[in-house]
Amino acid sequence: MASPEYVADTANGDRIGVVQQRYEGSVYLCPPGGGTEWATAPEALRHLSPEELARARVLETPVGRWC
Repeated sequence: MASPEYVADTANGDRIGVVQQRYEGSVYLCPPGGGTEWATAPEALRHLSPEELARARVLETPVGRWC
């Protein structure tokens, strides 16, 4: 299984997303941890800083129930 590809979407306020697919000139992303998918242009994407990447990974980590 491949590692998730995390990116920032500069066209949407540097929103962090996980690449779901690339199709017909668009890239489809989902927020780390799940949520509504959105599309953006490939040229609007940038790599994450180490701090952003750490935050994205935390958001995808399952949390157990405490009660």
